[in-house]
Amino acid sequence: MRKRGKLKIYFGYSPGVGKTYSMLKDAHKELRRGIDVVVGYIDPHSCPETMELMEGLEVLPLKLIASSKGMLTEFNLEGALLRRPQIILVDEMAHANAPKSKHEKRYQDIEELLAAGIDVYTTVNAQQIESLNKTVTETLKVPDGEKIPDFIFDCAERVEFIDIEPEELIKRYQEVISTGRGWPSGNIKALIKKKNLDLLRELSLKRTTERIAQVCNWR
Repeated sequence: MRKRGKLKIYFGYSPGVGKTYSMLKDAHKELRRGIDVVVGYIDPHSCPETMELMEGLEVLPLKLIASSKGMLTEFNLEGALLRRPQIILVDEMAHANAPKSKHEKRYQDIEELLAAGIDVYTTVNAQQIESLNKTVTETLKVPDGEKIPDFIFDCAERVEFIDIEPEELIKRYQEVISTGRGWPSGNIKALIKKKNLDLLRELSLKRTTERIAQVCNWR
């Protein structure tokens, strides 16, 4: 019987805390250890410092999907299964795939990778955890976005909470707004208040400590 892959989630209380950066740094460490590591997908809106960390890592070509809006790019699940690295990086676990993709959600792509025996590193924000989504959207008055079910978060082999002081994160947001360098600033203005970030951080820390590894149907 094929051994199931292991899932590691880089978890942050808000965009910009450094989840993808930390994930790529760890990928380089594993590569130096002789582990076969491949980048499956990294958010193209990541800050320049993060994108620079892709240098020296093998990057899987993205899949092109035709749509009414033109050609869309998505994580290439079929290519990843054919390549079969030991570890694959797949950013933005809560992402909804383009129409005509094999799966509706990216976490379903990740499930197939794990079932094939491939270890996966991925990223998730607090708002994307289903049990936290309603509280975050109603309290901070931000749009209801993409989500993952809680059992996926709870059943990951490892969840690493990527933390940064809210004051430092606000400085990053201000730089994004003023320079446009990095991720889109759509929700940043709603998050830039320290009290909002403090709430997100508190919720995320509480959810991380409550997480209990358990055998479940997703494994």
